[in-house]
Amino acid sequence: MNKSVWMIAALALTASLYAQENKNLDGQDLLAAFEQYNPAALEKARQNETYSGILEKLTAAYDAPRTDAGEIEMIAVVMNFDNSIRLEILRQAYNEGRTLQTMTGTPLDALEKGTQDNLIPVVQSVFKNTLAVKKIQIKRYKSRIKTTQKDASLSTAEKEQQIADLKSQIKNVKKEIKTLKTNSKQQIQDAAAVYLVEMRSAYDTALSQAQQAQQSPARDVKANNKKPVAK
Repeated sequence: MNKSVWMIAALALTASLYAQENKNLDGQDLLAAFEQYNPAALEKARQNETYSGILEKLTAAYDAPRTDAGEIEMIAVVMNFDNSIRLEILRQAYNEGRTLQTMTGTPLDALEKGTQDNLIPVVQSVFKNTLAVKKIQIKRYKSRIKTTQKDASLSTAEKEQQIADLKSQIKNVKKEIKTLKTNSKQQIQDAAAVYLVEMRSAYDTALSQAQQAQQSPARDVKANNKKPVAK
């Protein structure tokens, strides 16, 4: 399972933005991407203070390479913004459930199954958005082919090479789409299972670190209270 295909998660930039090759994608680029690809999120932000705060934090922190891969990733981030929030809510609920079960000694089976069941529709949405992003990617490449064909600054050989490269990229993305659509139901279930494993591992690691932090002061106190050995 290639996690980068799923989660995770660029903007189809104008020619003027492409000219800023040394400048990374930032919060302004991200907001422009929201305007184009997920305007509903901006409307929610205007109506909901909590939602707006999450969007503002993402915008303030956003920094990604101004590359084809960076731009496509930004589109994925924008289109999956609500899914990211849903995943974080599920993660918090899982952590709370684990804490409660640790305190009460109850089994984990119901929590694990319930969490995976709740992950499925979120991953289905991510899957749908992933296919949409791939189609946007193809559209961008086709647009660049047309631009290249009209570019008088390029020689015939340069045009042919660039167009061939773009057509190769289109072919690769189409293969990715075909792979995603092959047995998609199982892929979605597998992706949900992988995310659940990550949630479980993150909780276990945090719990272990917390326990070590609690034990460390206790060891220090014992060491300080030891009587010095007479010489």
